[in-house]
Amino acid sequence: MKKLLAVLLALSMLVAFAACGSKAAPEDTTEPEVTEEITEEVSEDASEAVSEEVSEDASEAASEEASEAVSEDASEAASEEASEAASESETESTTEASKIPQTTEEIVAYYNAARKATKPAPKGNQTMALKGDITGDGAIGTFSGILTKAANSALSKNSKETDWIPAADHADIKASDVKSATAKDDGKGNVIVTIYFKDQVDGSDGDSNNGGPVARGVGTLGSIDGALSEMGATMTEGRDTVKLTYTDAYVKNVVINQKSGKITGGEWHYTVKIFVGDARAKLGITAHLENINAAVDYKVVI
Repeated sequence: MKKLLAVLLALSMLVAFAACGSKAAPEDTTEPEVTEEITEEVSEDASEAVSEEVSEDASEAASEEASEAVSEDASEAASEEASEAASESETESTTEASKIPQTTEEIVAYYNAARKATKPAPKGNQTMALKGDITGDGAIGTFSGILTKAANSALSKNSKETDWIPAADHADIKASDVKSATAKDDGKGNVIVTIYFKDQVDGSDGDSNNGGPVARGVGTLGSIDGALSEMGATMTEGRDTVKLTYTDAYVKNVVINQKSGKITGGEWHYTVKIFVGDARAKLGITAHLENINAAVDYKVVI
């Protein structure tokens, strides 16, 4: 009997414990599920937020880095271009500057080449005119006024239009022919050349092509026959007493284009002084010429 009661009591206690366990279990299982869901949602939201923030930050950082890289590249490229442009400009300036002849030899060679290359030349004008009156001793001195007028009339016929450079087909000018020579850049793509020549003295038979500095630089009348013929006279006797002195000979402000190497403008000049000691010449009438002095200016302007 006692054993039976003990068994029954034990069974009732087990039922009571089972009942308590069944009630507590739902509470324990429900709450963790909610917590887990919330935790999962919070974790997911936080993860997404963090991911988005990280992504945005990374994107901004990448954008900034790319922008900086592009800016640096552009800056370097611009700097390189500017440097190259400056270098090219300096090279061009140096090249252009190197084309300007400096020494007398260089200037003479530069001018020789230019006058040969200039065919035909731009239109210009040649003038020849008596400088002062013709003077002389003896009977001819009495008629100096008539002679001067006749000479000027003859010379005026040689004042005409030209399309050639004086002495372009003559022998090359030599550095030793020159008193002074200058060359400068006019800033417009041209070299301006000026050359003054040494004086030249000829007898009655001069070489107008290669007889001296003026012949090579500007040209001369040649023989006395050429000088007198320009004044409408011819010589019959006394050729050995004749002297022709060429002075004030130059090529001035001659414009030479750097690209073409051709002459586009300038001035060429000499004065020839004619002296006849004792001779006979025909100037309308045959006359005795004694200590005759005359001077003729020759000029070409393009």
